Amino acid sequence: MFRARLQAPRGPWAGTALATAWLLSGCSESGPSVNYDEIDNIVYSEHVQPILNNSCAAAACHNSADRAFDFSTESYADLEAGSRFGSMIVPFEPERSHFYLHVTGDIEPRMPLGLDPLSDPIVRFLERWIAQGARDDDGSVMYSGATSKAFIACQGENSVAVVDTETGHLIRLIPVDAPHSVHVDRAGHRLFVSRFQTAPDNIHVYDTRTYELLYTGRAGTFPALMEMTPDGSQLWVTNFDGGGPSADHAVRVLDPDTLAEIEFFEFGTAVQQPHGLAMNEAGTLVYVSNIISDNVWGFFTGVGLGVAPNVDLFPVDLPDLPGLNHRPQQCVLSADENHLFVSTLETNRIYALDLAAAGGPNPWVGEVIVPTGPWHIALSKDWMGGHELWVANWLDSSVSIVAVSDPTAMTVVGAPLRPTHPADDELAVLLRPIGIAFSPDGTQVYVSCANDDDQSSGHHPAPDGEKNPGSVVVFDAATRTVVAVAEVPNFARFASFQP
Repeated sequence: MFRARLQAPRGPWAGTALATAWLLSGCSESGPSVNYDEIDNIVYSEHVQPILNNSCAAAACHNSADRAFDFSTESYADLEAGSRFGSMIVPFEPERSHFYLHVTGDIEPRMPLGLDPLSDPIVRFLERWIAQGARDDDGSVMYSGATSKAFIACQGENSVAVVDTETGHLIRLIPVDAPHSVHVDRAGHRLFVSRFQTAPDNIHVYDTRTYELLYTGRAGTFPALMEMTPDGSQLWVTNFDGGGPSADHAVRVLDPDTLAEIEFFEFGTAVQQPHGLAMNEAGTLVYVSNIISDNVWGFFTGVGLGVAPNVDLFPVDLPDLPGLNHRPQQCVLSADENHLFVSTLETNRIYALDLAAAGGPNPWVGEVIVPTGPWHIALSKDWMGGHELWVANWLDSSVSIVAVSDPTAMTVVGAPLRPTHPADDELAVLLRPIGIAFSPDGTQVYVSCANDDDQSSGHHPAPDGEKNPGSVVVFDAATRTVVAVAEVPNFARFASFQP
């Protein structure tokens, strides 16, 4: 299914596709005759490595000394290391593996360049090895040693992408229908996925180490963002319903261990399309931004006091702009938790709410205008003082940085970021960014890009009518430079981390 989407390069990413294609240049097939179709138990060193030695590790090509395009095929570890453009093999996904796609010619030009293609039995054998997990001699799946991961919901192609935060490479895809957002618990062992559906199992929970589906549950219709209290007793979920007579404009509290409903909040027209969700560090207060009703509500979790969750703050409307709806997408708390920052998709503003003045006449004490379509926002970690707010500008294909040390006088820092690929300075990388999150240690910023406008070609462009791949762009937070780009399935939305 993926193969049909990966065709001859064109558009702004064409250079990367061509460069990656050269990774296998100079390969040729030689060696003793082997009936690859009859090999049942594939042993990497006995069956796969000899093919690579005979075909790809030639002089000035992909050996450990020359490493054309920083890629060697001389060992299993070399294959895991990938190239300067990222991972070359995605276990269980031959049609997402650039190594395999250049061999088949699904990414042009077909490799080996200028030589006869590898025989059909060898191509089938390589496909089977990758489809079985690209296993090493001991049977371990490729990248199974990775312990620090980012999980990205890719709603456009029904997958959660797993990125190794040590390398910035895509290492796995978890098949999930319509994943909207992801949340990893503080222990780092469970991945919660909200599915943008009305299905009875629209919340999935996976083991972050084995990717096994552990259990499922339901959170109304079209669950959106999720946050768990630090003690692990409550999972808060917003319901981003699209509207209609049966619309579910609710905020729910679930038991994370069973996904049973603990509490349910619905306020009629006062809360419509709850989406953004922010929780304080103690897990005692939760704030929700509501898209259609253009307001913010606060909730009291009752954690540590033995009481049920309840309403803490009546709706606080966003400032009135005649004839316009703000459509607030996300909210985050300031470092001192005295202010709430809110991004507005329609009016291109970041607002600051003074929480102490929320019941007064003028609680919105600051605002700043950013480029079009600000969607999600992330606050820098404590080591940077918590004074930078990074903003993913979806419609502008850029990222803004806002200084928020004084919420009453927020300013945009410099020009919007529109970087190029670290391996090719002619390739733009921010293609309709939506999600944005700081790594657990605060040193990096992960931006998930939807690439959903049918104009950006993406890394390997898709045929007309098909979905272009998304991407995850990793920034160094201090230097604001791109350190890695991972190609992932279409409409990448949110990221959460296994520290």
